[in-house]
Amino acid sequence: MEVVWYEALMHAQLTGDVHACLLNSADKSQSVQSKMPKPTTLAHLKYCFQNRLQILALCVNADNAFIYDLRKQKCESLPNDVFSKRLNFNVLKAYLCNLPAKLLVLQNEIADANVATDHQLIVQLLVDENSQPQAFVGTQIAIPNSVKNNQLTNHQKRLVKLVMDEFSSDLLLTKQAQSLQAILSQHLQISALNQDLICIKDGGHRLVYANPALLKTFPESAKNKILGLDSSHYYEPETRAQIADSDLTTFTRGYFKGNEYITLANGEEKILLTTKKSFVGVDGKKYLMSVSRDITEKEILINDLKRSNGDLDNFAYVASHDLRAPLNAIKRLVSWVKEDCDSVLPQESKEDLAIVLSRVARMEKLLVDLLSYSRIGKEYQEATEINLREFVIQLLSLIDLPMGFVFNCDDIVIKVPEIPFNVVMLNLVSNAIKHHDSGNAKIEIKAKRNERGCVVSVLDNGPGVEEKNRDRIFKLFETLKSRDEVEGSGMGLSVVKKIVEHYGGSVKVDANLPRGTKFIVNWPINNIARAVLDNLND
Repeated sequence: MEVVWYEALMHAQLTGDVHACLLNSADKSQSVQSKMPKPTTLAHLKYCFQNRLQILALCVNADNAFIYDLRKQKCESLPNDVFSKRLNFNVLKAYLCNLPAKLLVLQNEIADANVATDHQLIVQLLVDENSQPQAFVGTQIAIPNSVKNNQLTNHQKRLVKLVMDEFSSDLLLTKQAQSLQAILSQHLQISALNQDLICIKDGGHRLVYANPALLKTFPESAKNKILGLDSSHYYEPETRAQIADSDLTTFTRGYFKGNEYITLANGEEKILLTTKKSFVGVDGKKYLMSVSRDITEKEILINDLKRSNGDLDNFAYVASHDLRAPLNAIKRLVSWVKEDCDSVLPQESKEDLAIVLSRVARMEKLLVDLLSYSRIGKEYQEATEINLREFVIQLLSLIDLPMGFVFNCDDIVIKVPEIPFNVVMLNLVSNAIKHHDSGNAKIEIKAKRNERGCVVSVLDNGPGVEEKNRDRIFKLFETLKSRDEVEGSGMGLSVVKKIVEHYGGSVKVDANLPRGTKFIVNWPINNIARAVLDNLND
């Protein structure tokens, strides 16, 4: 309020009663300064409006003054102001909004506004930075005999214009304060709902701000008095040292991010992913903001996953070495018996020994497939561009292709990780060949690119897969026919599914009408799972 009166007194070059009146009012105002609201708040701005209305009335020796907010359609006036209650603001609004925003002295121009005939109205329209009408300010004064043509003195004009300009500034400040209050309210709501532990500290490690989630971790007796204090004494020595070290790193380097294994003030042991950043406040002092996210459950799951992967690796070693050793011994023993006793064994016994050898070979292949299956997902290969037709031609050289099979393949360049894609295509093509039941066999491989990657389809004119079995065929060790009819471990399509999903894609089977099977593989360029894993490893 001191600033308001000081500006008025410095700029008003008045003499006589008006000058004395302003001085007396300024002296009287000192007694109520202790009641003035905090600066920059809406209450403070409303307080300033009242002061400016008093100054406006004093400038022209009036006992009334008002400001009418066009947005809220609400009038603010001096206490005991009877005049403003009599005004027709709708008439004034319609009249002023069609005129420039300047000081006007009116009498008979707007008789419908209920301005007394022996008075004149001093009014000005106030606009925002975009020249949009926001409010108008005015006062009514009696027409003195000494003033002709309804004009104010030059001194009064200057002072009234100064006050009007201050009203414009106050309106802008009010608008800004309302926006800031809305933003502050939103931020407080976001902070209250956020379960992360958020705080701001000053250079002395004192808490300047703490969100509700962080305050909950302190004892009830400390929640209302923790702000403004160093909270480190609420923590155990090891936790206190970790926090102090990360704070020091933040103030020194400007940034910190890492996992902290700490015991909270309420005794709970947590693993927190903490990010801290230093900044300079409006007061020129250095502060840091800390955001800590509880990742305890995630870290436990990751450790369990690592342990499970370790167990799987151990199993893979046992499967590839310890289990295959006795199989090789059985295979050699049966082979020796067959060689030594071939001349004396009956045909039925020879067939039985052949069955044993085939079962041993099947078991050995199963162990090899299990070992390969367990290794899927250990790493990622970068995608490269390949020509699909050239790729399939090379692939067919690895397959014992029966006579009568016809292959068609699109001549298109796609971007995929070459080795995993080779395993997928080898299994899909081998599966189509293995299960084909027609002499007129045809296999087609088609592909198309899109924004997310590519879609590769393998189509055949074989017996097809019933709809009820289309999910089953991707399960481990599942076969639709007996292994005595079609040799296999039942892992080929499981391997396909695991590899494709490891790279963030999908595989499904559909009917290839009028007869046959259609495998559709969606292979994305960007792998979300890999991005998450890389982030966890970082």
